[in-house]
Amino acid sequence: MRRHVLRAAARLAALALAATAVTATLAGPASAETMVRECKASSISCISFTGYAGKSVWGYPVSSNGNNCVNYVAYRLSKNGVKTQSGMGNGGSWASNATKRGFKVDKTAKVGSIAQWSYGSAYAPGYGHVGYVEEVTSAYIVISDSSYGGGYSSRWRVPRGDRNWPSNFIHFKDQAYKPPPSGSFVKVRETSQVFRLVGKAPVFVSTWTAFGGVQKTYLISSTSLATLPVRPTDGTFIKGAQRKEAYRIAGGAPVIVTSWAVFGGTKPTVVVDQNAIDKAGTGGAYNHLNAVPADGTFIKTGQRLEAYRISGGAPVAISSWANVGGYKTPVYVDQLAVDKAGTGGKFNHLRFHPKDGTIIKALPGTASYKVTAGVPVPTSTTTTGTGVDQVAIAKAGDTSELRWTHLAKKSS
Repeated sequence: MRRHVLRAAARLAALALAATAVTATLAGPASAETMVRECKASSISCISFTGYAGKSVWGYPVSSNGNNCVNYVAYRLSKNGVKTQSGMGNGGSWASNATKRGFKVDKTAKVGSIAQWSYGSAYAPGYGHVGYVEEVTSAYIVISDSSYGGGYSSRWRVPRGDRNWPSNFIHFKDQAYKPPPSGSFVKVRETSQVFRLVGKAPVFVSTWTAFGGVQKTYLISSTSLATLPVRPTDGTFIKGAQRKEAYRIAGGAPVIVTSWAVFGGTKPTVVVDQNAIDKAGTGGAYNHLNAVPADGTFIKTGQRLEAYRISGGAPVAISSWANVGGYKTPVYVDQLAVDKAGTGGKFNHLRFHPKDGTIIKALPGTASYKVTAGVPVPTSTTTTGTGVDQVAIAKAGDTSELRWTHLAKKSS
C-alpha cells in the first residue's frame, strides 16, 4: 500500500506559514485500476520540463528534493497568470476553498485545470491531492504532479471511469495544450509514431538511426498532436540528419540553403530526419512538411533581393509590390534555390515553372491564365487563382533576366 505520511508537525511549522499545506496520502491500487505511470522519479525530473525548479511558490513548503503537490500546481498556475492563491490548505481542501474564492469547480476535465482528490477519495483518502491536467482525450486524461510525503514527481494517465479519477476539476485559468520545447521528441500513444518538434510543429521521425539511436521521448495523445501547428513556422531553419543539408521553411516547405553567408552567418537549426524532407507532402505523417511552398507564399532572395510569389509550387517574379496589393513580408531564401528550382534532389522543393493546370490571375488587373508547360494561356475560368504580377506574365520567357523565365513564352 502506497501511503505517504506527513513529516513531523514541528518540521512543517518551521517550513511554512499558516498557509502551509501538505501533499496527498495515496491509497493502494485496486485490481480494477488501469492508471499508468508514464514517469516517476524521486526528484523533480518528471516535471522539470515545465521549468519547475522545486522552489517555494506562494508560501507553500517543499520537501528536501523540491516536491509538494500544492506547491507544484501553484507554480503552474502562476505561470498561467493566476494571481497569488496562498492558504488553500491541503489538496483535499482545494475544491471548497476555490469555490469560496469564486473559481469554477466541476467534474469536467480541461487542459490547464487542476485535478483535485477530496478527503476520503480512493486515490488520496488522507489529505487529498492536486495535480495539473496536461492533456484531455475522450478516453483518458494525463496529469503531472508532485508528492511531498512520497518525495517524488510523476506524469501519469488515468482512464475515464477509473477508481483513481479525480473528485473535481478546478478551473483557475484553463489553457491550451503546451508541448515540450522545440527539439524534443514526442511519441503518440495511440499510433507509436515519433515526431521531432520544430518550434511547436511535429516533423516525422522514420528512423532513430538518423539521430544515433533511440532518444528520450515525451508521450503525447493523438488529440494533443492534432492541436499543434501542422507545419513549422515560415523562416525556421532545419537540417537533415543524414546528409547534413540545411533548409529554410517557406510556405511549409523546406527550401535548400547552399550558403549561410546569404543569411549573415550560421543560424540555429533543428535537426530532423532527412526522410521527412525528401518525402515531404507524400501523405500521412510526411504531410507535416509541404513538398513545395504553399500557393500565395511570398519569398525574396538574399543575393539579388528579387521578390517572388509562389504559384503552382514555382516562384513567379514581382516587379513592384504595388502590383500585388502592397508590400508583403517575404521569407528570405537562397537565390540558388530559386535559380536551380526543379533541377533535382535538394532543389526540387521549388518547381521551375508552375504545375500544369495552375490558374493565375494578372494583378492589378482581372485577366486569368491557365499554365500549360510553363506557358500562361488566357482562360475564362471562374476558378480562383493565385494573384501574380502582370509584368511577370507580360515578360514570360524573357531571358534578359532569369527571374522572368519562371513562366515560359509560347512557341511561335
